[in-house]
This record gives sequence, structure tokens and C-alpha cells, in this order.
Amino acid sequence: MKNIFVEGIQGSGKSTLVNNIYKSKPGLNICREGDYCPVDLAWCAYMSKEEYEAVLEKYSPIKDDIVKNTVIEQEHYIVSYTKIITDIPGFHKDLENYEVYNGRKSWNELREIILTRFRNFIEAGYLFECSFFQNIMEDLILFHMLSDDEIIEFYGELFELVNKEKFMLLYLMNDNLDESINVIKKERSDEEGNELWYDMMLGYLADSLYGRRYGLRSFEDLVNHFKHRQELELTIIREVIGENAVVFRAKDYDVEQVMSHINNKEIRDGELGYTIRPITSQEYSLLDNFLYEAIFIPEGFEAPPKDIIKAPELQVYVESFGTRDGDICFVAEVAGRVVGAVWVRIMDDYGHVEDGVPSFAISLYKEYRGCGIGTELVKRMLVELRTRGYKKASLAVQKENYAVSMYKKVGFEIIDENAEEYIMMWKATNCKNVDLIR
Repeated sequence: MKNIFVEGIQGSGKSTLVNNIYKSKPGLNICREGDYCPVDLAWCAYMSKEEYEAVLEKYSPIKDDIVKNTVIEQEHYIVSYTKIITDIPGFHKDLENYEVYNGRKSWNELREIILTRFRNFIEAGYLFECSFFQNIMEDLILFHMLSDDEIIEFYGELFELVNKEKFMLLYLMNDNLDESINVIKKERSDEEGNELWYDMMLGYLADSLYGRRYGLRSFEDLVNHFKHRQELELTIIREVIGENAVVFRAKDYDVEQVMSHINNKEIRDGELGYTIRPITSQEYSLLDNFLYEAIFIPEGFEAPPKDIIKAPELQVYVESFGTRDGDICFVAEVAGRVVGAVWVRIMDDYGHVEDGVPSFAISLYKEYRGCGIGTELVKRMLVELRTRGYKKASLAVQKENYAVSMYKKVGFEIIDENAEEYIMMWKATNCKNVDLIR
């Protein structure tokens, strides 16, 4: 399983994307800002044993909470102090002084901390928010005032320590930062309309070494800083990270597209192993789920209620499946879970063309679409049909459905159409796809 790093300028929608990925892959270890993170130290105190013991003594009434939110790494104690709820005056401000960012460490000290933690990180299956670019990049620009070339050189060194086979960076590019910041100013205000996020970010910029040197304190200054940082990060993606990164347009991407890329990458790297096998009689009930998933929903339309599959014109696909001659089904299984199915039946459905010709139905759960599994399911079924002596098969597909091109590749041809759908047919005698010959 990959380690997935989600990055982008503030307000680009990183948290939303992280949440959506986690919904599809709940087995990932998720690291949001403020959580303990094995590679980043944002919003965490980084202390020696002596400093840690002094903090425990000073704040003894909440000692148990501090210990509960502490992770020990070699000789250092890392406290996720923003997770601790207390009304003790000065606690959070005091622990903030033990953070490594905002110029609290020299460049050599910070560089060694970052490189050491990435070097020691050998695990997989993590989902990180802002752990590769944002916090490190802000510090290098605003407090250590490194040049672009120095920053690119550092990231080249850092990326050499990364296990490339386990690394994936998803970057949300914002091509209208002015407008986005104005939106965030309003969204992240309190009930009285005070612009909390904007005031904090502008103060952060103005109080940095870089900001003080160049007198940065306006809206335009903040926008220009973000533009510079984004351009620099995209340069690092092109020149250093390469194919291990994918850039999406912020707030203008399709979550299914993102998940397809993640799953596709895992399949290409042999991580998302899947098996195609005949369905068992105990699994016939799953076809109700896959029948619903097979309903094509055009962009911008809401999904229909689940009970739509009770309609007679849809029940024809699954009712009493397995009891008729010509009922054939294969399923795709990932890690013990059935994630997709292809089935055929001799029936009078939307794709019916001739008596005795099987009609196709195929469906995958959303997070597994675009990974090539659907194509392999169809191929496996076509091999089975040829083995059983069937010469033809047919299906109906919405013209807007991306699967049309897949059907063409495996040998289906358009033989009829109406305003919304193509009727497609596969003929064994015309099949030139050598992949079907086993």
C-alpha cells in the first residue's frame, strides 16, 4: 500500500480530499495537521527528555493528558499538544515554543531533523496532510530565506531518502489564488464576521524574517507569496518527484478520478492484487448492489434511491439469478472483498438484439473504477462465452459512459442507437483481441 501525501496552497481543499480518500480507504493511517506524524512536526512540541520532564512537572494537573498525547522517538519526546484541552493559562503558548518551525531551529538543525525523520520512516499505508511541502516550505522561504535553487536542492536530497515504490503525492493546484483567498476570508470568519484565518496568515507573513525584511503586510503580498510557493512546489514536482506526483485542479477535480489514479497506480505496482473468479451461489444477493452501482448517473445529477432496482425493467437482470440456462457471473475480489461483477443472461432487456444472445451487465464499486478491473472482467466473460459456444453477446450503454471505449477495445461494435444509448454487439468470429485467447 502507498504512502499518500496530499499537498497544495492553504485553502485548496486538502482536508476535504484527505477525508474523501480516507472514506474510500479506511485502512490507511491518517495524519492530519496536529496529529502525531512520523515525518512532519507541525503543531507538535519536540523536546528532549529533560525538557519533557520539566513540562510534566510544571503542568502536573494534566500530566496524564500530556503522556497520552506523547510519542517517544529515540531521545526526543513529541507531544501533540493542540489535542490537549485545558484551561491552564499559558499551556499551549508554552508548548508552542518547543515546535521546530517558525525559525525556532537553525537551518542546519531543521534540515537534520527533517532528513532524519524521513530516513527513518520505512512504513507504508499512511495518508498525510501537509507533511511534505506546506510546513517545511513555509519555513524555508519565510524564516530561513533560502533561495529557490537551495530549496529545490534540499528537496532533491529529501526525495532520495523516500521509498519511491511507496510514495505518491497528490497536489491541488489553484490557478485563481486571489479569488480563493477572498472566499476563505469569509468562510473562516467568526460569527461576528472577524476574519480569523486571514488575520492569522497575514500576521504570520508580516512577522516572519522574510516579511519584515521586505515589509510584507498586504493582501497582494499574501497572494504573491502563495503564488511563489505554488510555482516552486510545481517546479519540484516536475524536476524532482516526476511520475510519483499527480497534479489536480483545486476544487475542480473528480474524487472518482483521484481514486482511480490511486488504485491504478497500486495495480501497476502490484499492490492492489485482485482475483477474478466465478460467483458462488451464496453471493448471488450481491448482484442487487452491483445492479444499483451499474446505473449510470450523468455529472451533476443526484443518484436515484436504492429501491429503484425493484422496477421490473431492472429486476430482469438479477431476479432468481442462477436458475436459468445462460446465467453466468464472474466477480472481482480484492483482499477478500468482492468489488465488482460481470454477468450475462438470456433476457429481454435494454440491450436485447436476438433470441438466445446473452446480454451483458457489469459493475464495480466507485473506488475501483478506472483501474482495468472492469476490462479484465469483460475479457474473462467473453472467454467463457466462446468456450460455451456462444457466438454473440450484446449490451446497452449510455453514450456519455466512459465504458464505451472499453467495450470497443474488447471487440464490441455499435449496431444501433437511440437518443441516449448505444446498442453494442460482440461477435466471436470478429474478435481480434489476442488477450481473449487463453
